[in-house]
Amino acid sequence: MLINKIAIKRHALFMALAGASLNPIASNVMAQSESTDTDRSVDLEEVVVTARKREESLQDVPLSIQAYSGEDLALGGVDNVENLVGKTPNLSLSSNLLSPGNDFLNIVIRGVGSQSAGAPAVGTFVDGAFVPSLAFDIGFLDVERVEVLRGPQGTLFGRNTQGGALNIVVRRPDEEFRGKVALSYDEFDTVRTQAAFSGQLAENFYAGIAADISRTDGFLENPVLGAAAGGGERSSSVPADAEDKYSWRSAFRYSPSDELDINLSIDKSYRKGLDGLPGVPRGQEAYIVRSDFQIDALYDNYGAALNIDYKTDDIDITAITAFRKVDTSLPFDFDGSPERGPNFQDIRSSQELFSQELRFSGTVGEDIDWLAGAYVFREEQRSDRYIQFHDIDLALPGTSLLVDKQIQNLERSGYAVFADVIWNPNDWLELGFGARFAKETVKSQAELDFALLLGDLPLAVVNDSPTGKLDDDNISPTASARIKLSDDISLYGRYARGFRAGGFPLAPASPISNTGFNSEISDNYELGIKGNLFDGQVDFDLALFRIDISDQQLTTIVFFNGDPNLPVAAVGNAGESRSEGAELNLNWNVSDSFSINASAGYTDAAYTQYIDTLGDDRSGESFPYVPKVNALLGATWSFDIANGAELELNAQYRYVDEILSGSGVDIDLQFPVDSYDVLDLRASVYKDDWRVDVFVENARDEFIETRVFNSFFFSEQRPFSIVLPPRKAGVRFTYNF
Repeated sequence: MLINKIAIKRHALFMALAGASLNPIASNVMAQSESTDTDRSVDLEEVVVTARKREESLQDVPLSIQAYSGEDLALGGVDNVENLVGKTPNLSLSSNLLSPGNDFLNIVIRGVGSQSAGAPAVGTFVDGAFVPSLAFDIGFLDVERVEVLRGPQGTLFGRNTQGGALNIVVRRPDEEFRGKVALSYDEFDTVRTQAAFSGQLAENFYAGIAADISRTDGFLENPVLGAAAGGGERSSSVPADAEDKYSWRSAFRYSPSDELDINLSIDKSYRKGLDGLPGVPRGQEAYIVRSDFQIDALYDNYGAALNIDYKTDDIDITAITAFRKVDTSLPFDFDGSPERGPNFQDIRSSQELFSQELRFSGTVGEDIDWLAGAYVFREEQRSDRYIQFHDIDLALPGTSLLVDKQIQNLERSGYAVFADVIWNPNDWLELGFGARFAKETVKSQAELDFALLLGDLPLAVVNDSPTGKLDDDNISPTASARIKLSDDISLYGRYARGFRAGGFPLAPASPISNTGFNSEISDNYELGIKGNLFDGQVDFDLALFRIDISDQQLTTIVFFNGDPNLPVAAVGNAGESRSEGAELNLNWNVSDSFSINASAGYTDAAYTQYIDTLGDDRSGESFPYVPKVNALLGATWSFDIANGAELELNAQYRYVDEILSGSGVDIDLQFPVDSYDVLDLRASVYKDDWRVDVFVENARDEFIETRVFNSFFFSEQRPFSIVLPPRKAGVRFTYNF
């Protein structure tokens, strides 16, 4: 993809701005409590993370990390990982040709995971436990912090962390009673209520509960259904993305001694409503959906994690037992218009995961920290695609595709053993070594029952139950070195091997397409520098990386019965590639009332060896769904007003570069998506325990396309845009006690 001169100038501008002085939203935060404190400090507060399964300062970890506190997430309106795109360097989302819905989105870090046809390349963890891919966008409800870890995390976090990990640390209750109630409203008639309470119930026993309930009319409208209701040209549109959501999390803690700490967290989230699919017809800059029917999508996610920590004189023992179940249904009008159809698609998906981890850690003398453990899991995944396409152009115009069963049942099981050692031979050098051996088995049991018809004449009929089995194992080593140049600045280098599990396609259309694909391997190299300057007023970190990927899992096309008019999507280990780039974060407390933060990421990810199914040489092409540049620049100014109250003003500008949407293989067409920038504004008044926030998101009212879905069973292109909301203003009231 060519980059024009204007884009190059913008890239240079953003990198220069970030390189001049600034940092991301939350690599560090200003020391300030949730309640008003007029004695603010100009120093930056130390941020503690658990990226290496031990508590340590973010600045001491030889790894590129972004950390966000729960308070920062709430103030920034960040509800889940989707809201971090553009705010976190080199983080994006990839999609899939089967559906434009969230069920088929995956997190991408540094370009790894940009093709989401297989297993995810970035894992999500809640309270130390891996969650299935359907729950990747689990809400940030009552969290202590969220850590975005870049680069392979296989040694300590395990499977499907080839690109990195999203580590969600849940707030744990203690003896202090605390509570929070928040009410918000915005101009899309979104009403939201949040509450959280925690404290001591009895001696050594603590509990907490948090809830989040919301409803919205959304920002998309459907005039087609309004007219169908009998109003004609004078009818009003109906909402196309209205929904109701609720979620809750409870936490229980029993700590009878300094040696034993038991924590149980249970959570559930439920969503019912419209997703505005298949999207806005591309080319019209209006928030209009033209589907001739709308059916609610459903999302139900619940799980639990039990953490037991026990300390002896020599060894600390941690056991994590976790369970999670996710069910979704995503029905929509596949052609997205009243001119064709009816064409109905519904994909019902479910995942159920049980896992058990056991870790041991300790020290040898004063110089060596060690950790070792084992992990076992069992996962069941089901994808059930139901199709009633009565007016498409597959093979011939006017054909019908009736799919009663396109079911994929996947059963995964496996185990891993791992170890990690950190050695400090002196006070300026740290060396780290680790490795993980993992073994997985994947079993596939597909059920296929469909017919392609021209009128009543069958053109193709499939009724089969193909099966398959795949065994996979991997050794993922890690090595790192950190050198303290001074008390405040350190250099580090890191090597890690990444591993992305193999499997089977989620929607096979024939026995030949239900072919297993092997694991994807990457070698990752990272150099970085971290530190703080001017007596703690400025902190910064810079990371440079290169990633070499082999046996890359890519979307491929096979042809049913060898007929080029009947393409079927599959997955294969088809390519090799490389990704290289940088992340830069800077945070500056200019004074006790004014702070500036900024971040910038650059990723150049391209295939080095790739000939697709159609025989086209794709070597040198950029990855889909990966912006070369994203950047953020923000400022916060706070000052006293009257009667002990304070006013805080915040502005945040972010930029996301252009991308390619789609794999570009046969029916999965590739569309260029323009770069975009967003300005968000917030004004807050707070005093003692209460706070009022007035916010405006997308203040310049930009029309923003993030990706494209192509309804592919038609002779003409039928692309639809997935878009961000227009300008949105709202108010939020918060009371802490």
